[in-house]
Amino acid sequence: MLTRFIERLLDARKIPEIREIFITGVNSFGFDHALYAAYFMLTVPQALVRERPVILMNLPDALLAKAQQLGPFEQDPWVQWVLDHDGDISAHDLQRQRRSPSLELATRHGFGAAHIVSLRHKVLHSAGGVILLPGHGADQERLEHLWDKAGRDLRVLCWVMHMRVATMHRKAVAATLTPRQREVLGWRSAGKTVSEIATILGITPATVEKHMRLAREALGVETTPQAVLKAHVTNQLFQPGAPGLPLSRRPPTFGG
Repeated sequence: MLTRFIERLLDARKIPEIREIFITGVNSFGFDHALYAAYFMLTVPQALVRERPVILMNLPDALLAKAQQLGPFEQDPWVQWVLDHDGDISAHDLQRQRRSPSLELATRHGFGAAHIVSLRHKVLHSAGGVILLPGHGADQERLEHLWDKAGRDLRVLCWVMHMRVATMHRKAVAATLTPRQREVLGWRSAGKTVSEIATILGITPATVEKHMRLAREALGVETTPQAVLKAHVTNQLFQPGAPGLPLSRRPPTFGG
């Protein structure tokens, strides 16, 4: 059964499809609800760009509405646990170590039985975790029975799902550069000087400088190297068929 879900995850082409496969897989192992949250590109300076977390879940609407009133989930102790630890832990055991408002809320609404899986070190430059819930009214004994029976498979399913999300094009940052600004930054990233870019594009050096300045302003950065980095990590450079960067003139990725 696990192999079938892994094959489907590897064939998935969009994040909503990954969510559907993951939730179906979790359900097949006896867990009615799950929440997955992960950050990627953590080594990129936050001042340049920070992706929003990827969150996939099927929590009950009533519980989710109450949870949203607690504030940013990033501040909850269960999140800190997955950032600091490998492996997995039950909500019951975590609550004995540190108070978690979201887990306390879940308990008050009949979802106190839950298991937490850390995804630390599974994908470079990322962090994430999964909360698995057997269902409304399930107790700790039921949770332990399910985890003893399928915990190993569930860990693998969470790992593969997380790795697959890491390879997908996540929600793109809205394009903020004009075609000419992308061209100028593309050639600058290839090591060309302002004068060389002016010659390549058939414009004056002053116009090249103008487009670099406008690109920096559009991206909200102070220097041209920062603009190049931010444009690259937000998928505004070197994309096949991107307007403003014709294939015949596209700079090589590694300079030259």
